[in-house]
Amino acid sequence: MKFVQKNKMELGDTLIPDLFILNNMPTLNEIDLKLYIYMLFLSKISKEADKAELAKKLNVTEQDITFSIERLQGEDLIIKTSSGYNLVDLKDAEINKSYIPKVESKRSKTQTEKERKRIAAASAINESYFQGVMSLSWYTDIGSMFENYSFDEEVMIALFHHCQEQKSLNKNYVHAVAENWYKGGVKTFEDLEEYMENYTVVQKIKQKIKKSLRLNRNFTKYEEQYIDTWIKDYNYDFSVIEEALKLTVSKPNPSLNYVNGILSNWHKKGFKTVKDIEEGEKNRVNTSKNQYISKMQSNKSKYQNYEQRDYADLESFYDNM
Repeated sequence: MKFVQKNKMELGDTLIPDLFILNNMPTLNEIDLKLYIYMLFLSKISKEADKAELAKKLNVTEQDITFSIERLQGEDLIIKTSSGYNLVDLKDAEINKSYIPKVESKRSKTQTEKERKRIAAASAINESYFQGVMSLSWYTDIGSMFENYSFDEEVMIALFHHCQEQKSLNKNYVHAVAENWYKGGVKTFEDLEEYMENYTVVQKIKQKIKKSLRLNRNFTKYEEQYIDTWIKDYNYDFSVIEEALKLTVSKPNPSLNYVNGILSNWHKKGFKTVKDIEEGEKNRVNTSKNQYISKMQSNKSKYQNYEQRDYADLESFYDNM
């Protein structure tokens, strides 16, 4: 059963945490205070607003909004995500201050700036993806991933956002994605944006390869490794890979192992583009042609230098028989 309490928006209430009043409000300027309270209101009604709308509503400039957002981030009141900003649950963060440091090998009772940001990120993940009831084991895992992968707080939040988008918010999948991001050199949000852009390119190439080979199945682990090598290590785009795929037309059951042999050979020869491949093939044909001509000329020369028999005295030959 679903119970809903309906109130007119203009007659509702926006709650401000006492922790904010005690710890943050005294140090905030007027614009920061106005923006934070308005963000609380927007988050309550799940309404979106860009910087232009915020500036118009608060009667300030967009630049004021930009600077104010940076200051609120510095105060650990909001956290940037891939889709916008999350307001930190100050009460939840206060509770977890005594827990997260214990997870991180009890390094120090005095929390560092990094620890405070990580706590805020964990709280944002709890509110955004676990409806405020995230288990303590998840806090442990988040602390471990921070230590093992050195992710920025924005990357950690983006990790959970990505896994939720894939409808796979379970520990095995989250850790697998985190491991892949780490291996891909991801630490900052900028790293992640570049990684995701490259990931999209790779996925499109894989789909084209599937279509070319008419595969109705997923690639095996080893086939995935082949393709990653072609793209990441050899720096081949699909135009080059397609040239190798064309050579499988005469094969009854073409395999990526066969294609890998072709591309690896081209890589060893220093071919980087389709033009390089075409010129290499042209040179190969010319070399074979020249070798054939040279061989024929050599055979002809041997024939011309062959010592002919003298058949002039045939009559004496028959006389002796």
